[in-house]
Amino acid sequence: MNEDEAVAGTDPSGRNSRKLRVSRRLVIVSMSLVPLTLLSWPTMDLVLSTGQDWSFWRSAVATVVALPVAVLLIFLIRERIGVDGVTGDASSWKYWVSLALTLLCAALIQSPFSMMFTLGTWWCIGVFVGSRRRSAVVTAVLLVTPWLLTPLVPGDVNVGLYAAVWVGTMVWAVFLAAGFLMTIWLWDLTRDAINGQKARAQLAVSEERLRFARDMHDLLGHSLSALAVKAELAGRLVDRAPERAVAEMAEVQDLARRALQQVRSAVNGYREVDLPTEVGSVREVLRANGTDVTVTGLEGLEVPGDKAGLAAWVVREGGTNVLRHSDASECRIGFSVTRDASMEREALVVEVYNDKVRGPDKEDGLSSGNGLSGLSERVAMGGGALSAARTGDHGFLLRAIIPLAEPASPALRDRLRRNAGSAAAADPRG
Repeated sequence: MNEDEAVAGTDPSGRNSRKLRVSRRLVIVSMSLVPLTLLSWPTMDLVLSTGQDWSFWRSAVATVVALPVAVLLIFLIRERIGVDGVTGDASSWKYWVSLALTLLCAALIQSPFSMMFTLGTWWCIGVFVGSRRRSAVVTAVLLVTPWLLTPLVPGDVNVGLYAAVWVGTMVWAVFLAAGFLMTIWLWDLTRDAINGQKARAQLAVSEERLRFARDMHDLLGHSLSALAVKAELAGRLVDRAPERAVAEMAEVQDLARRALQQVRSAVNGYREVDLPTEVGSVREVLRANGTDVTVTGLEGLEVPGDKAGLAAWVVREGGTNVLRHSDASECRIGFSVTRDASMEREALVVEVYNDKVRGPDKEDGLSSGNGLSGLSERVAMGGGALSAARTGDHGFLLRAIIPLAEPASPALRDRLRRNAGSAAAADPRG
C-alpha cells in the first residue's frame, strides 16, 4: 500500500489524498526548475565560444553531458520528496553518476563563471539528497574543484577575479540551498500533518470499535443471561404449572425481541439506556431467578441523561454478575448523591450488592472478567471510578462513583467556603 492509499483508507472522500498528491506535484515541479537551469550554463558557454578563441566542440559536449545531469537531479528530487510512499535518501547510483557527469561537464566548460555555477547548481540539490557525512565530503570536493580545473581554463587566469567569482558562486549557492531547505521543510511538515490526521482517524476508528465491542458485550451479556434464566424456569414449570410456564415463555419472547431491538439500536448508534427501565428489568429477571431485590434512592433521583445512562450500565452489569456468578437470595441496588469535599462537586454513588458470591474465596476485583473491565473503562471515560470486591459476609459489592459536574475552580471553592462560613455565623441557632 502506498502513501496515498494509506491516507485514503481513513479518508473515504479522498480529500486528504488529493491534498497530498497535489502538494507533492507542486513541490517537485518548483524544485525541478533548478536542475533545468543547469542546462543554461554550458549553453551560455557554447554561445560565448562562438565569439572567443575557444573550442566549440568542447562546449557542445558539455551541453550534451548536462542534459542527463538535469534528468538525474529531477529523479533525485522525486525520490527525496517521496513517490509511491518511498522517502529518504535517494538512490546512490543516481547520486554518484550525476556528480561524476557534473564534474565532467565542469571540466569541459571553458568559462570560469559557467563552470562554477554548474558546480553550485548541482550542490544546491545534492546536499539534500544524501546523508550528512556524504554531503560534507562532497561539499569539500566541490569547493576545491574550481581551483583544480584552472589549468583547463583557456587563456590567462586573473586570480583576484577568479576568487571573486568563486566567493560569489558560494554565496549564490547557499541562498538557493536555503530556499530548497525551506521548500523541503514545508513539504515534510505538510506530509507529517496529513499522516498525523490519518493516525488520529485510525485511532478514532479503533476507539469506536472498542466501544462497540464493549456495548455488544454489555447488551448481549445481560439479555442472554436473562433469557437463559427465564427459559430454565419455564422448563421446570412445564409439568408442575403449565400456565405459568406459558407466561414465562411469553416473557422469554419479549426479552428476545427487546434484546434484538437493543442490538439494532446499538448498531445504528442511537442507543440510550434508561435508568428506571433498566432497574426494573434487572429486578424482574433476578426475582425470576429467586433473588429478592431491594432498590433504594431511585425515586426522585434527578441526574443528567448521560450520567443516568452510565448508572444504568452499572446496574445492568451488576445484575448480570449476580445471575452468572452468585447464588444470591438477596440483592440490594442503591443510589445516593454525595458531595466530594475536595473537589466541591456532587457525585452519584451506585451500589449493587448480593449476599452470596459463588466459587472459592480467591482474588477478586475488576480483573475478574471482561464485563467489569469494560465497565471500569466506561466509568473512567465518564470521569468516575469503579470498585468491585468481596465483602466479609461472603457477599459481593459493586460500587461506582460518577461525578455529576465538573470540578469547581480554586477561586470558586474558596468562595463556597467563605459563603458557608458566613451562613454558619449568621445562623441564629448557633
